[in-house]
Parts: sequence; C-alpha cells; structure tokens
Amino acid sequence: MFEFTYGLLLARRALLTASILFTSCCLALAQTDTQATPQASSPAAGPMHYHRHGVERQVKHLTHLLSLTPDQQTQVKAILAEQRQQMQQLRSSAAQNGQNSAASQPDREQFQSIRQDTKTKIEALLNDDQKTKFEAWIQQRQQRMQQRRGQQGQQDSSPNAPGA
Repeated sequence: MFEFTYGLLLARRALLTASILFTSCCLALAQTDTQATPQASSPAAGPMHYHRHGVERQVKHLTHLLSLTPDQQTQVKAILAEQRQQMQQLRSSAAQNGQNSAASQPDREQFQSIRQDTKTKIEALLNDDQKTKFEAWIQQRQQRMQQRRGQQGQQDSSPNAPGA
C-alpha cells in the first residue's frame, strides 16, 4: 500500500511540475507576442511607434545597458531630444515641400548624419568601458536591422507577396 501511495504522490508532483512549466511557457509566449506586435488601436502604431516616450525610454535603456551616472543621463537625454527635434523638422520640411513621392522624401544621408552626430556626442560623454558596450550595442542593432530587411526582402519577392 505504501508503494502505491508513494507512486501516486510522484505522479501528482510530475503533473504539477508539467502544468507549471506549460503555464509559464504560455505566459512567456503571450508576453513575447504582445511586445512584438504594436497595437492597432494605439495612436502611435505604425512605423513611427518607437517615438512615443522615445527619449525617456532610450535614456532608461542606455542607463541600464551602460550604467550611466545621473549627470550622463541628463546630458544623453538632452542629446536624444535634440536628435528627435532635428528628425521631426526634417520630416515636416519634406512633407511641406512636396508630395509623398520618393523625390520629396528627406535624404537618407541627412538622417544618417543626424544619427552619427548623436552617436558622436553620446560617445564623448562615456568612459572607455561604456564606449565598448555602446559600440557593441550599436553593432547588434545594425545586425538585427539588416536581418529584418533581409527577411522583408524575401517576403516581398515571394510569389504570395501583395502586388506580385
């Protein structure tokens, strides 16, 4: 009788462990799905959704990543706010100067120049260890962006792609 009770206890433990594991996997998957897809009802949804509270979020992320001091945080926040303002001015001047054609879109080189200027200003505030981490983070971002562009290019050239 003792062996049967012990076997039943082991079976209950195994079932409990399996259900906890299953539930945690489902929760992790659901959380990943909600983070990966912007909500359509959000006014910030779309290609520019990252600008919503962007400066604060970026400073918080960089603080966590680079262990920024409070003084560095203040300076980085000012630099990122300036970048955001320059980008918005560039977009609005392009919208005022023409239609939505490719010729009226702001030059990618201007955006790249603003980004590079921001990167240089932020690097000037960092110590050597922070600079190393910052460069590694930028490289990771660029690789992810290239991977997304590659995946998008594959989807666009597939026979089921819209407009194909």
